[in-house]
Amino acid sequence: MHRCDARVSRTLVALAAVALLCVLSVTAGAADVMPLRFEGRVLWIAGTTLMIATDDSQSIIVDLTYVPLDEYLRLESNDYVVVVGTIPAGRNRIVATSIEPLEP
Repeated sequence: MHRCDARVSRTLVALAAVALLCVLSVTAGAADVMPLRFEGRVLWIAGTTLMIATDDSQSIIVDLTYVPLDEYLRLESNDYVVVVGTIPAGRNRIVATSIEPLEP
């Protein structure tokens, strides 16, 4: 009976160690993603994708999935906006967390 208890204890310790490693790896990955802020002019918007032109003629694709609909529902071409978001690893676009109108 003591062998069974020892085996169960080792299994629980191993599971706890794996869970701790998973939490630490997710925390480290989240710390690598720095928020950024930029201004630009709306070129077009389709569904949850927005194309912005910056003042230095760069075009940036913005994913609006995590932005509340009321923040971008009334956006039109040539509107100036401030975008706050991140660029997750392996993505070729900014994932926005907020968009605010900006007076030109």
